[in-house]
Amino acid sequence: MDFKETGFRALYKNFTVFMINDDLRFYAQTLPDAYQADSVLTYGYIDEQRCLRLEILSLAKRSGNRFHFFDPDNSNRMSVGIETLKDQPFFYFKDDDGSLHKRYAKKIEALEKYAVSENLETTRYMTFLDEFRDEVHIDDVKVQLTRKGLKPETVPVRLTDIGAHSLVGYLLEEPKQNFGFHKGESIAFFVQKRENGTVILMTDMTPSMELTEADLADGKLLKKAVHTLYVENNQDHFIDVMEFLRDSYVWVPCTAVLSEADMQVMEKALKEADGDLSKLQGMEFSTKDEVRMEPDILLNQNKYYLPVFSAPEEMGEYGEHFSKVQKHILEVIPLARNNEKQIAGIVLNPFGEAFILEERFFELIEQMKTRLKMN
Repeated sequence: MDFKETGFRALYKNFTVFMINDDLRFYAQTLPDAYQADSVLTYGYIDEQRCLRLEILSLAKRSGNRFHFFDPDNSNRMSVGIETLKDQPFFYFKDDDGSLHKRYAKKIEALEKYAVSENLETTRYMTFLDEFRDEVHIDDVKVQLTRKGLKPETVPVRLTDIGAHSLVGYLLEEPKQNFGFHKGESIAFFVQKRENGTVILMTDMTPSMELTEADLADGKLLKKAVHTLYVENNQDHFIDVMEFLRDSYVWVPCTAVLSEADMQVMEKALKEADGDLSKLQGMEFSTKDEVRMEPDILLNQNKYYLPVFSAPEEMGEYGEHFSKVQKHILEVIPLARNNEKQIAGIVLNPFGEAFILEERFFELIEQMKTRLKMN
């Protein structure tokens, strides 16, 4: 079999043997036992440039239908890009008993630095994406951009994640037309089935509606969008919520934290009151230092979330214990990202119909275009 026949999965994270040709001879001659070898044992991985490569584990010697694998040279690493060998036949080894993994463990462990997120790894096994993939750069797919008034345009996109109803990636090239997104910016795109039964990867960049700040001021439009997503869980409603959220101010429950100097003044006043808080009534207290507002953090199933609310009344009794601070969602994201706890996401209206903006989508929200009308 060869690469054109099997595609990348027969090679990716698998053991394969290639007979030594002129391209491989350069590598083979530097290894021990090169004089008696006629083949090389390889292990496939995808590097930081998303290119499929073959790690050379050891030399090998063929005898009929069997191969003898030599010991690895763990002092050196050598690999070759698949473009060099894509026309050459190879032999595939299952390694059901794990003996090859054990024997070449150090070589394979060196490839762990190329590990990606679980979601991105999942996309590499999505066979429906294969017709859109670059032959060598496995995470790069062709996506059709559409926008009202423009012609459809296909551009390469590098996959980075999976959304609730979409795939996520960033543009590898600048579109020829003005779609409102540029090279390097993240987009959400979808698998669209056409009338003829074929599928296409596409995203519609036409703003669905223009908004004003007044439309979003009371949080009702955002809350309604989340409710609609609950009723009809599909990609269009998911994008609506993301777009409304991107332009919204939300309410953050916070605790006021005084500086050490201000705390000492406060503690002195409490001590002088000797437990009689009525003595403090009417007393004016001015802080010398800035009061730091720390957002509350919720813990759910061993994951931390920063709660926000579309309106103050959505907090209910919970909100009585906190100061309510209104912030734009683009200001809230850095609060979550820089929190000392590892925040899994921002949860909107956690005590009602909640919407979780997972941490992996923070950048996507930040790069989304505003739908607010410009004066």
